[in-house]
Amino acid sequence: MKLRVGLIGCGKIARMHAQGFQTASDLAEVVVCCDEREEQAQAMALSLGSAEAVTRWQEVVDREDIDAVDVCLPHYLHAPVVIAAAQAGKHILVEKPFATNLAEAMAMVNAADQAGTVLMVGQHQRYVSDHRHIKALLDKGVIGRVLAVRVDGSQLLSDQYPPGHWLFSKAQAGGGIVISVAVHRIDLLRYLLGEIRRVASFQSNSGINVGMEGEDIAAISLEFENGTLGEGFFTFAARHRPIPMTPKPFGLLILYGEEGMIHNIQGWHIYSTRIKEYSDGPTKLDIPSQDYAECFNNEIWHFLECIETGAEPMTSGRDNLGTMAVIEAVYQSAKTGQVVEVPSHIFEEQ
Repeated sequence: MKLRVGLIGCGKIARMHAQGFQTASDLAEVVVCCDEREEQAQAMALSLGSAEAVTRWQEVVDREDIDAVDVCLPHYLHAPVVIAAAQAGKHILVEKPFATNLAEAMAMVNAADQAGTVLMVGQHQRYVSDHRHIKALLDKGVIGRVLAVRVDGSQLLSDQYPPGHWLFSKAQAGGGIVISVAVHRIDLLRYLLGEIRRVASFQSNSGINVGMEGEDIAAISLEFENGTLGEGFFTFAARHRPIPMTPKPFGLLILYGEEGMIHNIQGWHIYSTRIKEYSDGPTKLDIPSQDYAECFNNEIWHFLECIETGAEPMTSGRDNLGTMAVIEAVYQSAKTGQVVEVPSHIFEEQ
């Protein structure tokens, strides 16, 4: 019997999720689409065929014929909706960032644990085939121990959304560029390299994005548990055309190892002193990149498989506490001007 899904939030990112469910139509069916903007809910329902359209998320959560919900709402609504859905016994996929702060995230994990339901966070960069390929290379030690890593992410927020959009609100977004964009790359780095021990950060607001309350520029230094050092630069105030990276539309990723390096500038490249075919200099890797939408398809499939098998998702709520702890430490560092330790006790059962 197909899993019956309620899609809560019908904006831009929800369209990617809806497509993912359509590719897994033998496993699940979106039966109701919810958005406070009735026309958005109706348009999404129409695109899915026979789905209903409603405007109140509580109505979706309360329905006994709904097995799972996919939450694609503004950040500040994640916690109340996820907790209510867990208490109603629903399996839950929630878009990133998991919540606006670590305390909310922990409450969401506890609610799902108590209900015995699957809780997964849509950190879709872990489901990009390129990133899985790079992780496999790292796990094989092709560049030796990773000494350092660099990542970035640059956009112009005012080119994408009008002033007054909830992403401009510090309270509704939970911050600025860090919680909205850096969260992607920090989660990816945890996947590739392991847990982060300490962080330091400088942040500012450029004034370019009129009405932006949070930071739109952030520089972050990272120290990993395994000794790797990292740096990240993120901005919502980039008036330029980004340097071509692979895969689109993600940012820079450079991994420096004891025996080589990997980077994604104009395609994936590798140099390795231990692998002969990569030893003459940066060599372009033949990685068949998937379409951007494919990572969402992979994410949805994983969610549904975890519900069916009872396995813990790769991006489970509990795992994502690690990402949220780093985000919180980054904000604390910028506020205090100090290097901040990332707590490790968060993964323990509450």
